[in-house]
Amino acid sequence: MVDTSSQRVLDVRATCCPYPQLKTKVALDQMKTGEILKVLTDDSTTADNIRLAVEQLGDTILSIQEKGGDFTVIIQKSDRSYKSALGMKLSE
Repeated sequence: MVDTSSQRVLDVRATCCPYPQLKTKVALDQMKTGEILKVLTDDSTTADNIRLAVEQLGDTILSIQEKGGDFTVIIQKSDRSYKSALGMKLSE
């Protein structure tokens, strides 16, 4: 079982492509292996696009849950051997 007590939360609700996928990637790039990222979105296509991007990065989708039109994507950071060249910060 994965400990989610110290998970990070990224809220990308009310945003459109490619912002949610880019912010998810930047957040994962800033995390350590094994850490958990919880991404909140209000769009099923965005949830699916995040899933595809995360799988391409080599990280693990632990779950995708839908409740009342909102989606929660739970991701575990993998041990990747590269880091994004994007110089973005989560506050940008």
